[in-house]
Amino acid sequence: MNSQQSVPATMNARTELDSPRDLMVTASSETSISLIWTKASGPIDHYRITFTPSSGIASEVTVPKDRTSYTLTDLEPGAEYIISITAERGRQQSLESTVDAFTGFRPISHLHFSHVTSSSVNITWSDPSPPADRLILNYSPRDEEEEMMEVSLDATKRHAVLMGLQPATEYIVNLVAVHGTVTSEPIVGSITTGIDPPKDITISNVTKDSVMVSWSPPVASFDYYRVSYRPTQVGRLDSSVVPNTVTEFTITKLYPATEYEISLNSVRGREESERICTLVHTAMDNPADLTATNITPTEALLRWKAPVGEVENYVIVLTHFAVAGETILVDGGSEEFQLVDLLPSTHYTVTLYATSGPLTSGTISTNFSTLLDPPANLTASEVTRQSALVSWQPPRAEIENYVLTYRSTDGSRKELIVDAEDTWIRLEGLSESTDYTVLLQAAQDTARSSITSTAFTT
Repeated sequence: MNSQQSVPATMNARTELDSPRDLMVTASSETSISLIWTKASGPIDHYRITFTPSSGIASEVTVPKDRTSYTLTDLEPGAEYIISITAERGRQQSLESTVDAFTGFRPISHLHFSHVTSSSVNITWSDPSPPADRLILNYSPRDEEEEMMEVSLDATKRHAVLMGLQPATEYIVNLVAVHGTVTSEPIVGSITTGIDPPKDITISNVTKDSVMVSWSPPVASFDYYRVSYRPTQVGRLDSSVVPNTVTEFTITKLYPATEYEISLNSVRGREESERICTLVHTAMDNPADLTATNITPTEALLRWKAPVGEVENYVIVLTHFAVAGETILVDGGSEEFQLVDLLPSTHYTVTLYATSGPLTSGTISTNFSTLLDPPANLTASEVTRQSALVSWQPPRAEIENYVLTYRSTDGSRKELIVDAEDTWIRLEGLSESTDYTVLLQAAQDTARSSITSTAFTT
């Protein structure tokens, strides 16, 4: 029981004193290590420094209470030491402050290589101790040591990026720390750069469902190319393997009016180069089956089938008498449009194409002719027992003549051809007290307008 109670008593004795803090190494030589720390608060008798080399034989030294630095001497050269410091008063002892230190230079333990590409590599390393004045990084291809490159780095640097390297090449890299006139032993590593990608990717022969990709070959040897492509919005990634002997490839079965990201890299075994990428829009496919229906003298209904790709607008160009007339913009969601205010008896050509952003489809077209417009305001006046004056307003279209027919309720019927310049005619020899219906239409070649009619009673 007594031994169990003595543990807290000892801990209390050790923790009554404030510890020296922030023990640091400020310098070292082959046989010495210089230390600095923050003074313990409160009254103490002295500091005790314990230093243990990797051989395991510990040594101690006491340091006056007013000191905050000390240099350990006569140490083993090139050795790692674990150094701790405590404050003491009587039989009381504070908690330890500990640091790991080396005589001479603490070696840089290793070089770590990352982000390896065909022309660059990132290198990181551990801290030398004591802090170096500068670092020297050397590198060269393994078989070309005469091409050794040397880079001098600030002592605070813990990483470097080597650039402009040759693809698929093993490089020997070594790093040394310099402190005054002393140079550490180099730490050496090796890294092999990746194979380089193809270059100068270009796009040509763009259609609604295919594009041709061309490129220049890489420098390093490889087995084959991989061409990958997918829509930039939503869609799966597809890829094709292309022999290493060709430098162009046509991608097919694409969606119209769609932006694709196309990437290309070279492959050797399980190793792949970085990718080169480009963007391309496939062409829009055309609308189809443009027709004109419900044709009247002044109107026609256009109908068509939408293309596969998304459409922002349709553009309709209306042409007559070989002169381009009205250009009409129609919303991309429509598949019909009502033409109005047309000229009667006129031959029209309609062309239609679709747009989406910067893309324009090919055009489709159809032809139609509006109908003859009929004469207007047909009236009968000056009606007597056996005659009546029939008058009208001429149609807008140019005509050859009129065909006028009048018939009575008793079944008699008569047809007259009236000159195009005339706008009235007097009907004679009618029956008394008889109902008559007059029908009038305009004629041009074989075409006839719709019928205008009026009625009267003699």
